[in-house]
Amino acid sequence: MLYALVQGWRLLRRSFGLAVLLLVVNLGLALLLAVPLAGVLRRDLHQMQASQNMMYGFDYPWWSQWSDAQSGWTTSFGPEIFGVGFVFRNLDLLLKGALPVNLFGARGDAGPPLDPVILGVGLIYLLVQTYLAGGILSTLRGVQGSWTVRGLLHGSGFYFGRLLRVALVALFGAWLVFRVDAPLARWVDARARESVSESAAMTWLLGRHALLLLALLFVNLVSGYAKAIVVLEERSSAILAFLSALSFCGRNLARAFGHYLAVALLGVALVAVWRLVDGAYATTGYKTQLVTLLFFEAFVLARLSLRLMLMGGQLALYRRLAAPEALASAA
Repeated sequence: MLYALVQGWRLLRRSFGLAVLLLVVNLGLALLLAVPLAGVLRRDLHQMQASQNMMYGFDYPWWSQWSDAQSGWTTSFGPEIFGVGFVFRNLDLLLKGALPVNLFGARGDAGPPLDPVILGVGLIYLLVQTYLAGGILSTLRGVQGSWTVRGLLHGSGFYFGRLLRVALVALFGAWLVFRVDAPLARWVDARARESVSESAAMTWLLGRHALLLLALLFVNLVSGYAKAIVVLEERSSAILAFLSALSFCGRNLARAFGHYLAVALLGVALVAVWRLVDGAYATTGYKTQLVTLLFFEAFVLARLSLRLMLMGGQLALYRRLAAPEALASAA
């Protein structure tokens, strides 16, 4: 596990420009919603006292009323996403089956689904990330780690079809997880309702959600190694690559899942740091708004760096632990 973390950090430092490129891509995709949202806010704040208040602080009462009055895609931009609220919101949507793109359907207690516009932008984001994954993995695989935009796009296009099929297999795996979870959830919810104490009921419910989260994380772990196998061994079959990754993770569960959880814990620590920074001062004008924007983009850059660090560590760990004859035959 430590070896994978160290190697992932080394590969990240060697090709840090990839994280910057991903940040630019993320900003471009965010503009698909940010630009029309700015137009809506400009219209709704026109000749209102709240517009003056926004120049020197943040008018939470107006924002709450504005959010309650919205319909369509703008309902996704309520006060609950501020600070670290977006983390808990996304986790809640994930466990209810609303992510990605509401493929697994939320259960009856999930509330209204995400707006189709938000889901559409999310689908575009997933496709772009899947497309770029091939170029990123081929760059991290290289000895020097040097890259050009042209070479990255070439590698991305070369592996896109195979990695897209891997992603579809992973989605099928997530679907199976939710299918198994549905009857289990009903059984656990019944046990929680029959509990004689509130603490026992909370233990049942939290345990069910923790088990579901671990299962989804394991599917994502196997998917990551399947993508690494496709690039390292030039596999053409997504199903065989996924099965090979499943076998590898099963044989090396402690190291593979331990490395994954270690990077996830670094992500949790990063969110905690963002919470401290976000609460350290009040945003009261365009100057502090720019500072907050820069801090948040630095936070996003750090998250993207952790993703690259995870991918690099998985490549290194598979190279070290996989059967030498498998890698030799691929070469």
